[in-house]
Amino acid sequence: MNHEAVLAVLPDSREEAKSIKEIAQAMGLEVSSYVDWVRAERRLVRVLGALIKWGWVACDERQKEESHKFWYNAYWKTELAK
Repeated sequence: MNHEAVLAVLPDSREEAKSIKEIAQAMGLEVSSYVDWVRAERRLVRVLGALIKWGWVACDERQKEESHKFWYNAYWKTELAK
């Protein structure tokens, strides 16, 4: 997993921002078991953290509207990455 692959699936606007789960699905990562999901999530968080630090990606915390009302981070590209 590299930075270019993550940037390729991220949306350009805040309104279309994606969660980590949506990013993993868009990249076609294998998350059939819980262990696979944890590994994929850790790799994505590491890459997204670096991209945020470099200013290529932004994120904000949102609350899910349907079913369980848990909080998650949503990510999108900044102007530097376009």
